[in-house]
Amino acid sequence: MEQEIQDVSIKRIQETIPQLLGIDNELIIDYTEYSMPNDKHPIHRYPIRFDGLYIGLREKGQARFSINLKEFEVEHNDLVICSPGDLVQASLQDGIHLVQSMMVSSHFLKEMYISLNSFMPFFAERKDHPVFHLTDDEVEELKAYFLLIKDNVGGDDYFRADTTKRLLAAYLYKLGSILYRHRPELQAEASKPLKREEILFKEFIRLVSEHHRKERRVDFYAELLFLSPKHFSTVIKKVSGKTAGQWIDEYVVLEAKTLLKYSAMSIQEVAYYMNFPNPSFFGKYFKQHTGMSPSEYKTQM
Repeated sequence: MEQEIQDVSIKRIQETIPQLLGIDNELIIDYTEYSMPNDKHPIHRYPIRFDGLYIGLREKGQARFSINLKEFEVEHNDLVICSPGDLVQASLQDGIHLVQSMMVSSHFLKEMYISLNSFMPFFAERKDHPVFHLTDDEVEELKAYFLLIKDNVGGDDYFRADTTKRLLAAYLYKLGSILYRHRPELQAEASKPLKREEILFKEFIRLVSEHHRKERRVDFYAELLFLSPKHFSTVIKKVSGKTAGQWIDEYVVLEAKTLLKYSAMSIQEVAYYMNFPNPSFFGKYFKQHTGMSPSEYKTQM
């Protein structure tokens, strides 16, 4: 039986698991010990695509995570960070599980007014390495902040949302400090002010994430950023080491693989959904980038 991809909002999670603590549709936080397979959450049944930032620090239990179709083993003291739009599925092993977990909307993060530029080098790496192993002391450091947030979210103070933003900002700065301990070479990058080219690259990635299902043309993104295609391509290659076309292709191929693997769509339906002129063109594109045809990819799963 095929598994359907579920686009999951904070609101939907709150409706599915009403006992979770949260603030409106902006943040949810959970620190519930549960046993597998007895207490399996509905959220673990399908591949899901979050609409917010997910942070999960595992204290008990083991799990296998598929994040953007890459497999990761997650166990005691492992930290998982997923960005909005990431495709995630967790397979939990039998036993007791306990995770310090939060999901925060992009809107809530923007209202916190923290310097996300400080986290740019780290979050750039996170795309390929979303799982980090922490020490016992580091887990306890973060837990102190996490429990303050949890207690505040669970209260009924008039300034609950504003206080939570300040506490969450402190948590994220503490998290950044811990991660930079592990990767001190990234600190030099973090201290540099973002150049105009780096700001353009961030905006380009945001646009590709939003439009890749329908637009694969480099000049489409160049026009949105008010640049000539040639200058735009030069900037993206300079900042990231990859061409704009390579970034677009990465997003398109991941989406196509995801639909072929998890959705009930036929190859023809995937082709038209991804705005290819016909299934034959889609098949050639897919094989060029993966080394196999869409039908071969479906049958090898």
